[in-house]
Amino acid sequence: MTPDPDQPARRPDSPRTERYRWELARGQITAFGESKTLREWAVDERCTITREALRTRLALGWKPADAITTARHDKPDLTYTHAGRTLSLRGWAEQSGIKHHTLYNRLNTSGMTFAEALEKGGDGPHFTLHVTAFGETKPLSHWSVDPRAGCAYNTMRRRLAEGWDAEEAIAEEPQQRSTLGTGIPYRAFGLSMGLEDWARHTQIPASTLRHQITQHNLPLEAALTSLGWAPCAEVRVEHTLIRITAAELRPGDHVLGTEPSGTDQQTLLTVRRIADALPHSTSHRATRISRASTNSATPPPPPTAARTSHPSRR
Repeated sequence: MTPDPDQPARRPDSPRTERYRWELARGQITAFGESKTLREWAVDERCTITREALRTRLALGWKPADAITTARHDKPDLTYTHAGRTLSLRGWAEQSGIKHHTLYNRLNTSGMTFAEALEKGGDGPHFTLHVTAFGETKPLSHWSVDPRAGCAYNTMRRRLAEGWDAEEAIAEEPQQRSTLGTGIPYRAFGLSMGLEDWARHTQIPASTLRHQITQHNLPLEAALTSLGWAPCAEVRVEHTLIRITAAELRPGDHVLGTEPSGTDQQTLLTVRRIADALPHSTSHRATRISRASTNSATPPPPPTAARTSHPSRR
């Protein structure tokens, strides 16, 4: 029979789809001496899989009782051990600050060993910041996978920017954390941080804050208020971590580590600096100040005189 050229060509059946007999998953399905629909079997307490998985099994020709009760075999997450610590790949991504897909590609596409994948660090200039602690100087990304690391990369970086001692920022574990690198935040006055961080921020011992919260069942903001602390009592100064040369040091800079530059052998410094002291912030604020001064110095326009009729046009 010659195919009609006006009719669209029929797509051949795929051998993969031909093996599914979807009619077996329709209507009444009998198992354990009972007859139920697919929807009813999916919510039965003996069913160990989802409705769609049950439907697929029945279409593949599974016996209904086996399709309902056979547990799904999930592939377990692979774990990796480094420096005496064993985590899943996502756990190492959180710990090191390196994106999960970056680690995955280094291991499966580039053929790196796990130690090499961590040694390379993350993408971005902030991963090359060198910090000195415990008599050693190395990038912060390497400190995050060091055996002495008590927290994740992002926590270390935030602590250093807030003025923590380098060794404490690296080694101290977050308070009341539920998963690696994260803790239960306490929110008050528009800020969110761990209780130990609140203790440093307010200069009130963490034990005092904890006692006030648990003993009187108070939220943190009410506990701070009851202890006489208010956010207006101090000016919060934001800091950031930058990498500069020795010639670019300014008063107030706090040096966290040094690293030799490979080009001209000039030493680079990892520095904690007040964010407002950065060039772009200064120029931006100066622009705003100059505009405000200009606007305030400009006299207001004179009031428009009332329009009067000309005598000759009356």
